[in-house]
Amino acid sequence: MKPVARSSFASLVIFVNDINDHPPIFQEAVYRVDISEDIPKGSYIKGVSATDGDSGQNANLRYSLVSGNSLGWFAISENSGLVTSAAELDREIASQIVLNISAKDQGLQPKISYTKLIVNINDVNDQIPTFTQSTYHISLTEHSPAGSELVVLSATDSDLGANGTVRFSFDPETPVSIQNKFRLDAVSGRLSTATELDREEEGFYLLHIKATDAGTPPLYSICKVNITLQDANDNSPVFYPVQYFANIKENEPSGSFVTTVTASDPDLGRNGTVKYAITAGDSYKFHINSNSGRITTLVPLDREEKTSYQLQVTATDGGGLRSNTQAIVTVTVVDTQDNPPVFSQKEYSFVMFENVAVDTIIGTVSATTVDLNTNITYLIASGDQRGLFAIKGSTGQITASGLIDREEQAFYQLRVIARGGEVTGEALVNITVKDLNDNAPHFIHNVEHVSAVENWATGHQIFQAKASDPDEGTNGVVKYSLKQNPKGLFHIHERHGLITLTGPLEVTTSSYQVEVVASDLGVPQRTSSLILTISVYDVNDNAPVFDQLSYEVTILESEPVNSRFFKVEASDKDSGLNGEIVYDIVSGNTNDVFGIFPDGQFYIKAELDREVQDRYSLLVVAKDRAVEPLSANVNVTILLDDVNDNRPLFNSTNYVFHFEEEQERGSFVGLVFAEDKDFGPNSEVRYSFETPQPNFELNAISGALTSVSDFDGSCILCERKSMGKYSETCRVLDNHMHY
Repeated sequence: MKPVARSSFASLVIFVNDINDHPPIFQEAVYRVDISEDIPKGSYIKGVSATDGDSGQNANLRYSLVSGNSLGWFAISENSGLVTSAAELDREIASQIVLNISAKDQGLQPKISYTKLIVNINDVNDQIPTFTQSTYHISLTEHSPAGSELVVLSATDSDLGANGTVRFSFDPETPVSIQNKFRLDAVSGRLSTATELDREEEGFYLLHIKATDAGTPPLYSICKVNITLQDANDNSPVFYPVQYFANIKENEPSGSFVTTVTASDPDLGRNGTVKYAITAGDSYKFHINSNSGRITTLVPLDREEKTSYQLQVTATDGGGLRSNTQAIVTVTVVDTQDNPPVFSQKEYSFVMFENVAVDTIIGTVSATTVDLNTNITYLIASGDQRGLFAIKGSTGQITASGLIDREEQAFYQLRVIARGGEVTGEALVNITVKDLNDNAPHFIHNVEHVSAVENWATGHQIFQAKASDPDEGTNGVVKYSLKQNPKGLFHIHERHGLITLTGPLEVTTSSYQVEVVASDLGVPQRTSSLILTISVYDVNDNAPVFDQLSYEVTILESEPVNSRFFKVEASDKDSGLNGEIVYDIVSGNTNDVFGIFPDGQFYIKAELDREVQDRYSLLVVAKDRAVEPLSANVNVTILLDDVNDNRPLFNSTNYVFHFEEEQERGSFVGLVFAEDKDFGPNSEVRYSFETPQPNFELNAISGALTSVSDFDGSCILCERKSMGKYSETCRVLDNHMHY
């Protein structure tokens, strides 16, 4: 028999082991991002990513912040390279942060690469303008010319642009009448006088100045400027009265009292100190005390020598200014035969209404003398320094000579002199000024601001309105009412002016404006108004509410790390921090594969694999930022959709089938089996030969191997039906030869 040639073949599998010969490579050499300084802690900043051409641990990368994070504002995920905020940011401390980031593989001799992340921090209006001083104390000499500089105010605001642009203005706390006396440059802060200021009119001014930025909404602060006027010797002494009359008996001993003259000077200190001197007349017979103005005799006076003396007295202040009008003192020497005029009453009392016209008769005084040939003349000696009254010298009729206001002075006592020849008599005239309803009730400020809390109960006291009326009696009795009362939420006590709540306030209405009217009970009735602004502040009485009862989202298992894929949203009816919401994952986050930013945005923190876990049920909490926060929970279900990421795997790398020769065609040889962990069509397996085989048939679906003719060893290919992306081969060996 001729020898039959036989052959065999074997599979040689060569595994090439990786060496760590590739450094990580970042996608970008420099990353840049702009963020706002007011983002909450934990917010997304940037995702950095590097690749490594090696495999295994040599390509397993770890990220870290190498430098630039001395303030501790940022954190990086070691596994994913996701950079987030780790603390509250402040642009005023640093407006740009340069983070040096490393990517390091896990090889035995690791390789490291670096990149930079430049974080530009954008400004928000979070800085209040700040004065260099909270209170300024300024001294100015009175009568300094208009435009005299008092101070240049300075306020700083660390914000940028409009947020840091400061303008100065008078605060409404400074009355308009006071504001008009000063000029304030809105840009430079230069404060100067608008007119000459007189210390004797007003010696001290308190200004409230506001520094406001141009942000939205604007922020402001207030400082106080105390202005004290220094005295200048701008006033001469003024005598009142100017004319003095005194009777003295003849032969009175030296040192006898004659009268006292009085002059006043409104200046301060030595500028207002008055000295008196007799500058004309028989000064050798009289003496005046230079400090008190008391005049006494130096010698006994003889009526036969001279019946009357006239002295001129001058007043001089400590600064050398002399009185413009000198006092005239008439001294009459009388004996027992002299008969001075005698008034019909030692004291007269008259009543008048205020605001009467000039020349209105108030009353009449009358004096008589036993000397029938003597004419009597009358004059007002004192008690009317402002010259509001006049007396007819021949009749004693007293009239009004100026505007007499009861609120300025309600009672006057005049000393009236009657002269009959050389001798005089005197009487007191009491004038009582009766009230007219000539003053409206007066609020200290026409505009007021108060704060209220939304949960105050009915009856809670909001504000105490107070108006004063200087009139008398019913003319000065004030009652209160509300002219403007939004939604009838407020009540005012008619007599006391106390404003209280009648119903709940709404924080959605940030403020209410109430007009308070004060009315007197006079005829005609007079009124004035006050505008009260009530700002309503929030109480944290509303928990966050999610816009859905639950959420379900499906994503591909191949979604890259750091990608953002879904956002939950909750609302809170409160305002401010009470209404600001942050989110967190409480449970269900197996292997920490998902993250959530404070704004509710979900992102992927680690690689997903549906074949490991295909469903996640997360419990998410929404919490407000109040001091005592309220919260709400919601369930978020995340389903992973399959991608074709697993190749079919045979249940054995080698199959050995024993098959007798000369079997019929179609005889069963054996069964190969492969499995694919993917889902759906991606998991359906189809079988085929790697190269055509004339001796066997392979069922594409079941993997059954049957004979067609004489057997020869074959290689079987298993592939996915759907895409054929992955394949695996195995050898089928006959019972004679093994490879």
